[in-house]
Amino acid sequence: MSNKTTSVAAAATQSQQIAAAKAATSKVVNKAFGKSMLQQLDELTARRQEWENTDYKKANEGLYALLRDCLVIYKQRFEKANDNEKKALRRQLIERLTAAKVRVVKTSTTLTMLTRYVFNADRKRAQGYGNVLAAAVQQNISVEGFEEWVISRGGIEEIKRQMVKKPEALAKQEAVKTAATEVKGSIELNTLQPLAHVRIEGLSGTYSVLLAKPNPSGGADIVGTLSKANDALVNALITRMAKEVVEQAQADKELAKQVKAESSSMLGGKAKATGLKKVVNG
Repeated sequence: MSNKTTSVAAAATQSQQIAAAKAATSKVVNKAFGKSMLQQLDELTARRQEWENTDYKKANEGLYALLRDCLVIYKQRFEKANDNEKKALRRQLIERLTAAKVRVVKTSTTLTMLTRYVFNADRKRAQGYGNVLAAAVQQNISVEGFEEWVISRGGIEEIKRQMVKKPEALAKQEAVKTAATEVKGSIELNTLQPLAHVRIEGLSGTYSVLLAKPNPSGGADIVGTLSKANDALVNALITRMAKEVVEQAQADKELAKQVKAESSSMLGGKAKATGLKKVVNG
């Protein structure tokens, strides 16, 4: 074998050794990343056990703090990791959960796995907590503002309910909120310029409710009254008025869409008829 051939073979062997060393080092680094995150999760698990033994029955603050710290680990460690480190963590989480006889679906989100690991929870509960954290990530909620955000949204259960709603339902809900603001504005304006004035004795409070029945001959007849309507009833009525505004707007939109489609169809038919007439007449 020539010196040149020997040198090439040696260089190839050295290259393979370097590549193997790099792969081994990368594997060790990825495994170390997963191990360090699991250690942080173990600390949260210990805190969760303490919370369940002490504050579980009397306060949500402990739950919010635990979820916040899950979010800290996810955003500050997992999101900033490379793909190999993320895969290593998921593998280690699956191994740990499987060893604990917890059934794991490999397609579960990492957030669901994290919460299932920390809370030792069943799939439904862990998925619910994972959905809450996912909502916080999607809405770019800061770690510092997480607990305040949960409270402002009505708590964990309310956020979970919102997450299972379809996009169309959420869009309609937002439209109703916007319409409710407009309805309140109209009410304030109508306070200065009433739609009508009815003189009925015995009414008091900030708002009273009149039950009116449409009259076949026109107008409406007042058939009942409720004095001192409470805030809950007034807000419920405003929401119902807002829903009617949204439903009417949607109906108008659908009607306009239908008219446009029919007009386009008719124009297309006329164009075909004109073309056919030209062909016939030469």
